[in-house]
Formats: sequence, C-alpha cells, structure tokens
Amino acid sequence: MRRRKRRPGLDDRQYRKARDRLRSRSQVCHICGGTIDVSLPYTDARSWTADHIIPRSKGGHLLGEMKAAHRDCNSRRGNRTEVREDKLPTSRSWLPSSVPEGTRDSARSKGRQR
Repeated sequence: MRRRKRRPGLDDRQYRKARDRLRSRSQVCHICGGTIDVSLPYTDARSWTADHIIPRSKGGHLLGEMKAAHRDCNSRRGNRTEVREDKLPTSRSWLPSSVPEGTRDSARSKGRQR
C-alpha cells in the first residue's frame, strides 16, 4: 500500500490537536462574525478553517495564534494581518465634530420616527 505524501508542517500532530481543540470551542468567524456550520465538507466556501492571525508567510508559527474563520473569509483575507472589521467605528467618535452635542440625540430620535 502506498503512503500518502506528507505535507511539511500541516501534518504535524500538535497542529492537528490545536486545530481540533479550536474547532470544538469556536464556531464563530472572527472576520465576518457569522456562525460556521462545522458539518459542511471542507471544500464548501462557508466551511470551518483555522486562520493564523500572523500569517505563516509573514513569519507566523504553525502553532501560533489561530482563530476560527469561514474558508472564503480566510481566503479573501489572504496573508494580510489586519481584519476589516477591526477598523469599523466602535463609538460615537465617527459623528462629525461640527454637530453640536445637544443635537446628536435629537437627530438620532428624528430618524427613528419615520
């Protein structure tokens, strides 16, 4: 019987254990925030993958920090280190500073009345 050719690094037992541990704990994509269906086959675009936070091509270690991601989100991100969602505003600091402080709340409530 012919043995399958081993891929350097990805067939490492420690990597498989870390990947399986992450898969059992995390089913939320850290890139888009959507839930991941772990029952999908690995060839499906929305299947579960382990994303290396520091890409291996940029010096990241095989057993470095990993997070769960959809296969297509992970592929789209490529070897970039930043995630687009990290750049989204997380507070009211995105409002223009020219809007007076007292009118911010009234402008928001007017939009809800429509």
